[in-house]
Amino acid sequence: MIIGNLSWSWFAGVGLLGIVFVLVLFLTRKPRYRRHSIMTENEREFYHRLLAACPDCQIWPQVPILALVRPDAKEGSRAFWIAFKRISNTRVDWAVVQDMEVVAIIELDDRSHDARKDAQRDKVLKSCGYRVIRFNSSRRPDARQIHQAVFQSE
Repeated sequence: MIIGNLSWSWFAGVGLLGIVFVLVLFLTRKPRYRRHSIMTENEREFYHRLLAACPDCQIWPQVPILALVRPDAKEGSRAFWIAFKRISNTRVDWAVVQDMEVVAIIELDDRSHDARKDAQRDKVLKSCGYRVIRFNSSRRPDARQIHQAVFQSE
């Protein structure tokens, strides 16, 4: 029998090479992507209400929060990176913009929203002087109600 003449170290080496080969195949696999809509159907419907409510404004969807705020710490410092990581992957549903100035941040709350994370994001935005307006997706305001909420304090 040929197997009887081979040492265990040889089998271990072949097994290890097999494992390495499988790992290399797995780790070098190219990531795949698929197209994704910028808004859900629910958000699209509400977007049209926003357009009707604010005809003289631009409505920017899915704005990264880092386009609106920056950590108030020396760039590159530990405090900067801690604050940066806290907000880096968050977005606001819409920014209502008039004359290139943000008038309000609009959030449409549905079951995908996490109240704790939303409260933290709102706190950051409000600390920078942004007005955050939340609408519940189950109670749809009409264009007049949205306009009043956006421009009430101006």
